[in-house]
Amino acid sequence: MLRSLLAALVVSLVAGCASTGGRQARPVAPPRPEASRAYDARFPDPGTPLDVQVLSTTTRGGSRVVELTFAGAPGTAPVRGTLVRPSEGTPRGPAVLWVHWLGEPGTTNRSEFLDEAVQLGQQGVTSLLVDALWSQPDWYGQRMMDDDPAAFSAQVVSLRRGLVLLAQESTVDPGKLAVVGHDFGGMTGLLAAAADGRPRCHVLIALTPRFEHWMFYDAKKRPTDEQDYRRKLATLDPIDALPAVEGPMLVQLAQEDFYVPAQQIEVWREAMRSKGDLRTYATSHAMEAPQVQTDREEFLRKTLGLPR
Repeated sequence: MLRSLLAALVVSLVAGCASTGGRQARPVAPPRPEASRAYDARFPDPGTPLDVQVLSTTTRGGSRVVELTFAGAPGTAPVRGTLVRPSEGTPRGPAVLWVHWLGEPGTTNRSEFLDEAVQLGQQGVTSLLVDALWSQPDWYGQRMMDDDPAAFSAQVVSLRRGLVLLAQESTVDPGKLAVVGHDFGGMTGLLAAAADGRPRCHVLIALTPRFEHWMFYDAKKRPTDEQDYRRKLATLDPIDALPAVEGPMLVQLAQEDFYVPAQQIEVWREAMRSKGDLRTYATSHAMEAPQVQTDREEFLRKTLGLPR
């Protein structure tokens, strides 16, 4: 009897190893928050191939920096991205999607957070930094306002596709996805996290609660039907997406921000009471104060379980 039981145990162990190829099974993503389902339907992933095209690969600070493109939302141009992979042999770990701001020309693109991504790569974190629609020169002045709702919706889908790309990386645990976004990047990044349903770490920087706050600065521009325009934009308001995301959240706002004044900070503060941590800094919309990055790095370290 004992010999039969031992034989059965050996067969079971061999079968288990064979089913995983002798390796640890791929980690499972956390369940989707119930409130996320509406955003999943609003910003659907088309499920088509990502068609990743590698343009170049270099090494920086021990990390592999890959310039690439991938297929974003249907009907849009391929998304330009920078994938920062940790060194070869790194076990599965956290991943971060970084979304840049609309500001100084030199950093209004995927380079804004590149130094931080490389630094995190040394701690086993995989990062994807992408160019958003506002990385196009003079995008704000040249855009047609009537196109804004559809353009931002497509941007959210493209960011969601970026999360899909990250989750497929061999170095990534899909249960440890994070989103970091500045300005428009924070707004659309939050919506992408809500639609995807997997991210459990969020850093949102210098963002306004509602899109309409930022869309009327050009006095020469007006939509064809302002009431309809505002109604469509309201369906994209990031503050309404807070219930659709779970996990630690850090919101970083500036005390000297023309674009996110004190009244809007208080709106965020009220909405964040039971959602996460809101911190303000004596700096401008560019969030150039060193403490901003220090706090962000510490938050990511603790939330993602990184060593000091």
